Amino acid sequence: MNVFETNFDNRYIKIKIVGVNTAGDDKLSGGLDAVNFMLSRNFQGVNYFAVDRNSVDNLKACTCHVEHKFRLLDAQDEKTLTDKLNDANLIFVVATDVWENLKAVALAAHCAKKVGVPVIFIAGGNFDDAEGEIIFDALVKLSNANFAVDACKVLQNFIEALTLPGQPKIDVKLISHLVKNSAACVGYGERDGKNAVIKAAKAALEHVEAVEENFKTAEKILFNVTAAQANLSLEEAQKLARLIKRHAPKAEVSFGFSIDDWLVDKVKFLLLAV
Repeated sequence: MNVFETNFDNRYIKIKIVGVNTAGDDKLSGGLDAVNFMLSRNFQGVNYFAVDRNSVDNLKACTCHVEHKFRLLDAQDEKTLTDKLNDANLIFVVATDVWENLKAVALAAHCAKKVGVPVIFIAGGNFDDAEGEIIFDALVKLSNANFAVDACKVLQNFIEALTLPGQPKIDVKLISHLVKNSAACVGYGERDGKNAVIKAAKAALEHVEAVEENFKTAEKILFNVTAAQANLSLEEAQKLARLIKRHAPKAEVSFGFSIDDWLVDKVKFLLLAV
């Protein structure tokens, strides 16, 4: 198990989220519903973009606080999106029902990838057949049921993992190094009450094993625990690392802590594996 330190000041990271509309005319898909839900949470340091393949008219139902709403149809549109994303440290692309507008999702992810920072794709619904058509660095697979809420939870925990105080800490550079040249899978778990740390870790493992059949052969795993300080310790991290190694015995395991005393007995667990 690796313990690491970082000098990177995570407080000033820029996170950008691209929600892609895959529904028909005058409708919004789960990707933009998720963006609307995220906007309602008022995350700091996050900029939002709403994309449609055909017309910005389809994006009118997306809250006015989305910074940019535009179609993604030709080379100039692609350049515009890429330019707007260029100063990001981390980019999320969010979409459901990908096959309904595969071209728009693929183009949005392609523009994000050009920036040269980690691109995390939060995908809802049946995504397996489309996976080879879209470029990303890490993939979070969620069901369509409660997609907006679950996508928001994953995003929030990434923000917390990077920006809340804690020791050791993960940072964007570490994530970038982990996912470089390889599509990582992401698992998320959240539990409270007695033994919440272990329960949250097991929930994240169940999540990632349900969507990634090759998880047991993972070579590198990074996990982060967000919890009240009383629930965080090196002994607890070692216990979690042993639990993970039982599921992926060949993996080199690293970890980080994020302290949020407002959680009291709730624990959030984020896992990235390649």
